[in-house]
Amino acid sequence: MAQLSPTECEKNIRSGSVESLYLFYGRDSGALTPFAKKLAAKLCPPEARVMNLHSFDAENMELELLSDSVQVLPMFAERVVVTISGLNMEKLNKSQGDILRKIVGDIPETTTLIISAPGEELYRNKRSLTDKNKRFADLCAKLGTVCEFSYKSVSEAGRSAASALEKQGAKISRRDAEYLAELCLCETAYLKMETEKLAAYANGGEITRADIDALCIRRVDSDGYSLAVNILRGNAVFVFKRIAELKKQGFEPTPLLAVISSSLTDIYRAKLCRSAGLDHRQCAADFGYAKNREFVVKNAFSECGNISLERIHKAVTLLADTEHKMKTRSMTTAAQFLAVEQFAAAVMS
Repeated sequence: MAQLSPTECEKNIRSGSVESLYLFYGRDSGALTPFAKKLAAKLCPPEARVMNLHSFDAENMELELLSDSVQVLPMFAERVVVTISGLNMEKLNKSQGDILRKIVGDIPETTTLIISAPGEELYRNKRSLTDKNKRFADLCAKLGTVCEFSYKSVSEAGRSAASALEKQGAKISRRDAEYLAELCLCETAYLKMETEKLAAYANGGEITRADIDALCIRRVDSDGYSLAVNILRGNAVFVFKRIAELKKQGFEPTPLLAVISSSLTDIYRAKLCRSAGLDHRQCAADFGYAKNREFVVKNAFSECGNISLERIHKAVTLLADTEHKMKTRSMTTAAQFLAVEQFAAAVMS
C-alpha cells in the first residue's frame, strides 16, 4: 500500500500481487487510460465481465449504485472489478466526497476498485495536486496503490517511440526519436499517433529528421504560456532563445503570437480578479471558461501574484499593437518574427 511508479505497479501485478484499490492519476492520459483498461481486463477476463465488471463515469455516477457494485460478491469468478473514469475530487461536493471516501475505505477482499483521474485540471500548479485531490490520493495510498502518470522525459519518450517504430518495421536514430518526442511534448497519445503515421510512411525504411519535419504536426500550446510568463518576468535569455528555437523548427509567427496572446489574456483576467478579492472559480465563471479549462485560470492565479497589473496591461497593449501590425501589413515571415521579438523586448524594457 503505497505510491508507486507505473513500472513498479506493473511489476507487482505481474508477480500476482493485486490490491483492492488502485488510483491512477496524472497529466499523461494517453499512458494512464490504456494502463487502467489493461488492468481491468487482466483481473476480469471476458467470460466473467457480464456479471463482474462494473464501469462508472465520474461525471454522472450514482454513488449508491457504485457502493452496491463494490460490495456485491463475484458470480462464478475470482473477483468483482469496478472502474471509475475521469475522477476529479474538486467536482464533487462535500457529501459526495464523504460517500466516495467511505466506499474506498470499505472494499471487500473479493473486489478491486480501479479509479482513473487523468488531466491537467487535477493540479494547482506544475507539481502539486489541488487540495481535495491530494487528500484523496493520500487516503488511497494508505488503502491501496496510487500511481502518477506524468509525462516521460525526452530520452524515455524517445526510447518508447523508437521501440514502437521498430515493432512496426521502421528505423529511427536515437537523436531523431528524441526530437520527435520533444515535438510531441512527450504526450503518449500524441506520440503514438505520430509514430504510426511515420511507420506507415517509412514502409520498412529509416525515418529521418526531414520526414519528421514534413509529416508531424507541431505543437506550440505550452510555449505560449511559458513565453507569456517569462516575458512578464523579464527573462530575456529564455524568451529569445525559445523564439529562435521555434523559428528554426518551422513554427509560424502568427499562431505563436496568438497562443502568447491567449495566455496573457488568462493572466490579465486572473490579476484583475485577484486584485478584486475574487478566487479563480469566480474568475472562470465571470469570463465564461468551460469547466475543463478552469485550471488555466487557476494556474494564472498562481503566476500573477508578484507581477504588477501595470506590467501586464503594458504587455497586453503592446501585443494588441503587434497583432494589428502583423494582420494589416504585408510582412515576410522573418519580419513577423522580428515583430514578435520587438514586442517581447518592449515589454521587458
